[in-house]
Amino acid sequence: MKKSIIYLAILAGALFVASCSDDDDALVEVTPDVTCDDGIMNGDETGIDCGGSFCEPCGEGMTILGRRADLFVTNNDNGNISRYSVTGDSLVTLMTTTTAAEGIYYDATADVVFQASRSALQLEAFADVSTLMDGDAVAASYTGSADLENPRELAVSGSSFVVADNGANKFFVYENTGSGFTLTSTVEVPFPVWGITFKGDDLYAVVDTTGDLAVYYNFLSNVTNGVLNPSKRVTIEGIVRTHGITYDGTDDVMVLTDIGDADDANTDGGFHVISDFSSKFDALSDGELLPVGMQVRVAGSSTLMGNPIDVAYDSETDAVYVSEIGNGKVLGFTSIGSGGDLTPSFNKDLAMASSIYFSSDETDGNTGDSSSARETTLYATSTANGNVSVYNGTGALVKTIDTDSDTTEGIYYNAMEDALIQASRSGMALEYYGSFTAVTDLANVVADFTGNSELSSPREIAVFGNKVVVSSNTENKFYVYEYNGSSFTLLNTFDAGFDTWGITFMGNTLLAVVDATSDLAVYDNFLTDFSADGAITPTKRITVDGIVRTHGIDYSEADDVLVMSDIGDAADANTDGGFQVTQDFAAKLAAVDNGGTLALSDQTRVAGSMTEMGNPIDIAYDHKTKTVFVAEVGNGKVLAFSDALNASGNVSPAISNDLAEASSIYLYNN
Repeated sequence: MKKSIIYLAILAGALFVASCSDDDDALVEVTPDVTCDDGIMNGDETGIDCGGSFCEPCGEGMTILGRRADLFVTNNDNGNISRYSVTGDSLVTLMTTTTAAEGIYYDATADVVFQASRSALQLEAFADVSTLMDGDAVAASYTGSADLENPRELAVSGSSFVVADNGANKFFVYENTGSGFTLTSTVEVPFPVWGITFKGDDLYAVVDTTGDLAVYYNFLSNVTNGVLNPSKRVTIEGIVRTHGITYDGTDDVMVLTDIGDADDANTDGGFHVISDFSSKFDALSDGELLPVGMQVRVAGSSTLMGNPIDVAYDSETDAVYVSEIGNGKVLGFTSIGSGGDLTPSFNKDLAMASSIYFSSDETDGNTGDSSSARETTLYATSTANGNVSVYNGTGALVKTIDTDSDTTEGIYYNAMEDALIQASRSGMALEYYGSFTAVTDLANVVADFTGNSELSSPREIAVFGNKVVVSSNTENKFYVYEYNGSSFTLLNTFDAGFDTWGITFMGNTLLAVVDATSDLAVYDNFLTDFSADGAITPTKRITVDGIVRTHGIDYSEADDVLVMSDIGDAADANTDGGFQVTQDFAAKLAAVDNGGTLALSDQTRVAGSMTEMGNPIDIAYDHKTKTVFVAEVGNGKVLAFSDALNASGNVSPAISNDLAEASSIYLYNN
């Protein structure tokens, strides 16, 4: 009788504790294979069968005891593999011959765990993982060749294994044959690499030393030996320096870690959770910023994060797991809500914890779908009538919209808000037009709201996040506004000290042409380091060799390409125009000292009678098709030059559209 009472008490406790994902509703039947923890620390939990009974709906962050929920973690202290059973609170340590590892993946179907060895510089596969006990010494079932230099992360799609290696910033792409690894491609990446993850067929990669995120659409179909530029690169606001990344297709959640200042390995770390990731990321054009208000940030002293090097996510419990190398921890966070300084709900010591991978029957393989929302649209203004002309990626005119403005220069399209912003030269103010894609051809539209009429002679606008910079050139000032969907607020007015015209952002760096010269002014950290009204001094000012007088400018984050227009002699508005292209611009800019010259030999130039350029007032670059678009005000044209990275000299445009007094252009290119 006493045994029966104890048994019923244990069974009742099991029914109470066993709960389902917070994604479920109402009463949930607990299937017979759901079991309760028996306290055995062997990584293969067994216990009392909960039968076919029912349990109450789960609370946030609660898990089913007995559900297989494993964390596989590497480390750079001894190279062993740690397997934590989250629901069973057990740890199995597999003793490998590797002494340091980073990059890990578990294939539950084959029961094989893979890691990238930093000591042996190769991929390693360990079979029959579920049968191994704590402390077992394991030898690799098979390995790849020692091709790696400094492996940091591993991403897997089917039988394809991609290793991010930041020794020389490469992606090593392998095919797993089941008994070995065949190196199929070595991709040279034009930025510092670290964490990588697949979303469908798309490979997402963090840009180390920054808060940027890059994507390679259909990576495995486009992979090649040699340099491969990303399809798009954007900035994740709020992150100082990102390392870890993971994506979950069930919840459409992307998680990125922030290690903060690399010199502080113990206190300033955090992570960002981006829900509804697909719609947010897909809306961003190359080079844009994902506002911190569209994310959830977890950081602070209670989190125990100083250098969160990698991250994993469980969509069943909405839990985030972090490998914290600075403090030597494996941490878990539930009930994340709106974020903040949270205390981890899972806290295990692991010296030099490096990469982490979460595996469960419910979440394995849920990498989601590739992006299909890819659009290229060119928006053009005119000083003749203030109309907005919209062209598709091939340069064909889609529609013309009659706006409130009679003459306009400076234009931008915000896809997240479906809004067009332009600088009116007739109203001397910024104008905001919402629901813009629904506006039909030849329609008249009224601005939803405008800024104050305080501009003098607006020539260009540049937008980063919710900040709009206007270049006003009769007074040679930069006006900085903030907008929120219902108003523009003037934040600062800066005196540039030179004749202003074209401006563009390169991350948080503002690039500004110096009108009446061939110079380029560079303002590092423009939106953060310049806060007091009045005169400002550029970080550096350089001369761009080959240009007579520059006006238009555009920069591509994805291709690291700068394009600048040359109007030549202002008295000749019809024949002497051109543009210049600088590839690998970031490195070339860094190599030129303040007051120095960017040599023409480091650029390519297109100019001549066949180009139809006399006064190319603005310019845009399409990194997808390598096309340069030009607003040619002198001849009243919108021109397109294909194969722009290889074009030089007197070449004819691939497209020539008439547009009277074409002024500014903006290329939306997501």
